[in-house]
Amino acid sequence: MISANRYLTSWEGFWSTLAGTPGEVFWDADPAHAAQQDLPLFQDHSDPQLPLIDLGCGNGTQTRFLADHFARVMGTEIAPAAVEIARTKNAAPNITYRVLDVLRPDDAQALHEEIGDANVYMRAVLHQLSPADHTTAIQSIERLLGTKGTLYFIELSSAAEPYFAQLIKQYGPPPGLARVFQHAITPGMVNENDLEVLFPPDRFTLLDTGQSHIHTVHTLPTGKW
Repeated sequence: MISANRYLTSWEGFWSTLAGTPGEVFWDADPAHAAQQDLPLFQDHSDPQLPLIDLGCGNGTQTRFLADHFARVMGTEIAPAAVEIARTKNAAPNITYRVLDVLRPDDAQALHEEIGDANVYMRAVLHQLSPADHTTAIQSIERLLGTKGTLYFIELSSAAEPYFAQLIKQYGPPPGLARVFQHAITPGMVNENDLEVLFPPDRFTLLDTGQSHIHTVHTLPTGKW
């Protein structure tokens, strides 16, 4: 069962307007960036015998890339329309896609009972939720990880909001971002100072942390992403 919440309404509305063509989604990225930055940071920390869950997989671009490096990969999204695009555009024999609402920990528990402990890859997902919902989402993540899984997540930091504000002031809102706002999706940020509260040390072991970059398909007039 899919929960009837505001996130589902907004995201299903957003993904249902898309065809899955390259460059259509503002935050999509060339998998080469993940190969250069993300993969070296988490691959050695992850048990290769465990399945890998791409949590918030969107159209499956990164899921398809991850399937080249992990034996069993699952992409999950709250919106059925996104799952359908991912299945159509980024299928592979070792990938499965399914609907999963990260704000339903019992559903995450059911998935864990089905596939066991899993590694979790989460790229720019948590900031899409209201801070009031972060704790519930992390409960779901914890259930997916079990005792042996490793979480790799990359998020917008507190520096993102003034950066985007300056870019919009200078160049105007990117068309892809405007589409997001049309569906009442209001991206926020994750304050890096809150990480220990969100992932308390009595439940999570921090393996590494640091600054990195989130590349998108949008190119500025200067040629930068």
